[in-house]
Amino acid sequence: MPGLTMDRINPFAFYDFAKTIRDFTELSGETATTKVFWPLWQARGSLQRLLKSDPIPIGISQGKAQAAVTRMTELMSRRFEVTDAEGKATLRFPEANDEPISAWELQWIKTAIEEFETVFAEEMRETATYFVPRRGIYYTPALIDTADDSFPTELQSHIPQKTKDDWKSAGRCLAFNLLAASGFHVARAVEACLESYYFLFSGKTETLNGWKDYIIALRKIAATKPTPCPSEKTLAEIDQMREDYRNPIVHPRVILSEPDARMLFANGESVIIAMAQEIAKAASGVQTTLALQGGGNAPQIQAPSTPTSP
Repeated sequence: MPGLTMDRINPFAFYDFAKTIRDFTELSGETATTKVFWPLWQARGSLQRLLKSDPIPIGISQGKAQAAVTRMTELMSRRFEVTDAEGKATLRFPEANDEPISAWELQWIKTAIEEFETVFAEEMRETATYFVPRRGIYYTPALIDTADDSFPTELQSHIPQKTKDDWKSAGRCLAFNLLAASGFHVARAVEACLESYYFLFSGKTETLNGWKDYIIALRKIAATKPTPCPSEKTLAEIDQMREDYRNPIVHPRVILSEPDARMLFANGESVIIAMAQEIAKAASGVQTTLALQGGGNAPQIQAPSTPTSP
């Protein structure tokens, strides 16, 4: 939906985060540096990424996470770094004859991690996490992010950008079960394409008041049988959608069920494709150019050489 930013999260990242922390906290007693280095390095890296909002942003647990990172960094600096004459620190890998890391040094860090986990657990209980079930045969990530890919590739350049934008919003709303919103965006997407369809066959650029006005005007044009000519079959599909879906969904007492929303989505896709096919066919062999309205990347669509007034 326009203005709404969502990031996809890989759930495995939480498992991986927990595993790296656990690999360190399972160390106990006096431990050889060769056994501490890698778990310490991994655990610190996981907490540092979390502080950078990977995999998710955190709030009240930031302070405890930073405290644990600070203690880990202090141990890394003291036992696994060397400083040259110029004061530059470089990583030193552990060796078998290193002095072991004492139990209290490990516990000092593990205490900070435990404090972080306590606060983090409370924060996660308030974090909104959802599973989005599949809607029919639609692949959920595609429905959320790229619903407009459902339009044939060869017709993409003949579909207005504002139709594509609303269609993406319709797909996302359908995925998240926002059924009335999905229906609203489907209707907007169809109307945006209907505008361009009308502009092409009428040779005019003014918008009309609603679907019925467009259909009446286009039928008057079709009656004169110009070349190119709007298809009565397509106009009948648009009018049927207007009566069955577009008009009812604007009524506040009408509630779309998931089957209704999915039928409307499929119906809208069919109507848009039908109009785009005619636009593509009519765009060749005529003279006056007319750009698709609202499409920043839309091609120049050509109007009939002898526009017919309704």
